[in-house]
Amino acid sequence: MTMNWLPRTGVRRRGQTVRKTVRLFKPYRWRVALLVGLVAISVAAELLPALTLGLLVGEAVNGLTGEADPDLNKIVVYFAISVGLYSLAAGLSVVITYIEGTIGQGVMYDLRAAMHAHLNRLSIHFFTSTHTGEILSRVSTDVNMVQNSISMAFTNLITHVLTLTFALALMVYLDWRLSLIAAIVLVVWLFPMWKVGLRMQELQRRWQEEAADMSTHLEETLSVSGMMMVRSFGRQDYEAERFRETNETLRRLAIRRMMANRWLYLATRLFGSVSLAVVYWWGARGMIDGSLAISEVVAYALITQRVFGPFSAMTQVNTVLIGSLALFRRIFEYLDQTVDIEERPDAIQLTHPVGVVEFDDVTFAYAASDDPALEHISFKLEPGQMAALVGPSGAGKTTITYLLQRFYDPVDGCVRLDGHDLRDVTFDSISRAVGVVMQDTTLFFKSLRDNIRYGRLDASDAEVEAAARAAGLADLIDDLDQGLDTTVGARGYRLSGGEQQRVAIARAILKDPAVLILDEATASLDSRLEAAIRDATARLAEGRTTIVVAHRLSTVIAADVILVVDGGRIVERGTHAELLARGGLYATLYHSQFAESRQELEALQAARRNIS
Repeated sequence: MTMNWLPRTGVRRRGQTVRKTVRLFKPYRWRVALLVGLVAISVAAELLPALTLGLLVGEAVNGLTGEADPDLNKIVVYFAISVGLYSLAAGLSVVITYIEGTIGQGVMYDLRAAMHAHLNRLSIHFFTSTHTGEILSRVSTDVNMVQNSISMAFTNLITHVLTLTFALALMVYLDWRLSLIAAIVLVVWLFPMWKVGLRMQELQRRWQEEAADMSTHLEETLSVSGMMMVRSFGRQDYEAERFRETNETLRRLAIRRMMANRWLYLATRLFGSVSLAVVYWWGARGMIDGSLAISEVVAYALITQRVFGPFSAMTQVNTVLIGSLALFRRIFEYLDQTVDIEERPDAIQLTHPVGVVEFDDVTFAYAASDDPALEHISFKLEPGQMAALVGPSGAGKTTITYLLQRFYDPVDGCVRLDGHDLRDVTFDSISRAVGVVMQDTTLFFKSLRDNIRYGRLDASDAEVEAAARAAGLADLIDDLDQGLDTTVGARGYRLSGGEQQRVAIARAILKDPAVLILDEATASLDSRLEAAIRDATARLAEGRTTIVVAHRLSTVIAADVILVVDGGRIVERGTHAELLARGGLYATLYHSQFAESRQELEALQAARRNIS
């Protein structure tokens, strides 16, 4: 019969978590074995003095009562043995602490590294469907809280288990009847201890979930863009109330965890004190009827203290360990995430990519249950050609660029680079061959130089500066007091939109890729700045195979081929003149989507004719 408080699914889940946790210690198994051995010696060295001190007290009492002449040599020997054993235990504690630290910190290092490496291998879909605050909470907060369980509770549990084992053995040696009673009581006491541990686990899980929600809320509202939005809509009081509710929930859960732990600790201390009183009562009766010597009573009392002290502490450690299973489970949920995009062991390394891009009957859906985002996409670009992707919003233009970078793999068909299926090419080769300048430029809270060098980490300072000036950042560099060493601020907010775009272009120039993906981001800039960015982009695209998600008519007209995408399909392809004459979707977009840029282009052409 299954107990209500221990459902079978819960047992199975906890068992899986425990097995995965134990596997974390496998690389350190020999150190763990050494640690257990040293702890065993240390525990024995701390318990055996109970016998020698009991004999020492017995000799002293015999001398005081006149029952026998005290043997001073025995007293000295007992004293020396006790001091020696205590000194050995103290010395071993230093070594044990060092070994414990190397194991605990080693496991933590491996766990953090595995977590970070695994997250870097997950598909972009995982990050688009998961709160950034939730990810940060698990990688940082959860892993750091696990450290307490690994570095402290693990060794303490070993120590307490061995202490109880040795102490009970000595108690049996002294009086098996009282030892039997103590063992039964200890076993009975395990039930409430386990119950409290399960309760602590549930409270820990709920606390971590609330903490993750708080992290997400803070990440969203305390970033530069988030704070600007909060203030522009006057939502300070609303966000403060949201934070207060989460903070209040965390406070209540923390108090409940603390009180559950305190009640268990109180009960265990009371249990240990009563047990010691029982020992003295039993010992007094034995001394009166002559079945026990005073040395045995003293030794038994000392050992009882050594039993219930660790037992009391073990209840605390056990609740910490059981509660930490909730943390491990949250961590393993991420480590168990399936890696959708894997690099094959025999993947090809492209040494000199030339930039032949081919989509061969590609069909793709973001999830198995979703409708296809792309269907039967086919086109081929030779080195140096430019293709403009045109179409309504949501047509699938950006998805095409994602597949070219192998953020995702096609469901059917294949994407080729220089004749090789991207699934047969190393990630490093794809990264070096394909450069990207996207609408949303990501800048780090570092110097301008470091942000540009992100395009090629081994670039020299001279190469970084040359790329920056080629991207049109010369005036900015000269105006800044610290030049390229100026920190750009959170997400680059110290730079204007145009300057951020130039940094992205400088990165691409420094990377020098064979294939360039451009998602034009100049629509929101003024005409003069838009023209400057467009000129810099045009220089960057020279001699490279380029795919442009086009927003400007000037770019579309300059393309070697225009691919009109609608509903995940290429519905038209050709040059500007050919498509315009056809009178299809492109012609419709020309008169609507490109209306403003068409007027600007016509005005520019008219001005040039007047000058000539």
